[in-house]
Order: sequence, then C-alpha cells, then structure tokens
Amino acid sequence: MALNGKLVSRTCINADGDLFFELFRYKFSHLTNICPQLIHCVNLVAGQWGAVGSVFSANYTLGHPIS
Repeated sequence: MALNGKLVSRTCINADGDLFFELFRYKFSHLTNICPQLIHCVNLVAGQWGAVGSVFSANYTLGHPIS
C-alpha cells in the first residue's frame, strides 16, 4: 500500500546552505549513501534529475534507528 503526501521534518545539519541545496536539487539519489538506515531507495518517477518539477519516489523509515 502506498501513501501520498508531504513529509515535513526539521533537523540540524553541519553543512553550508549551498551544499544542502545542491544535494536536494541535483543529487537527491545520493541520500541513500548518506543515510542508508533511513532512506532505502530513491526513484525518478517523472522528469529529469535536477530539473524543476521532477517527481521522485522514496522508500524511507520513520523514526531514528541511529543511536
């Protein structure tokens, strides 16, 4: 069963804002390498990587399994 909607979260990061923007704009699929315990898979549904209006599907785990 699939759920549609928005996931909103707040977290602190130790990175420059430009690097954070670049990650979510151009390298969204790299999130699986950065936090594999939370984000398991990122797929491009429509559009192109880095293009405005692209649609992504992500398999993720809610919660904080990292101790």
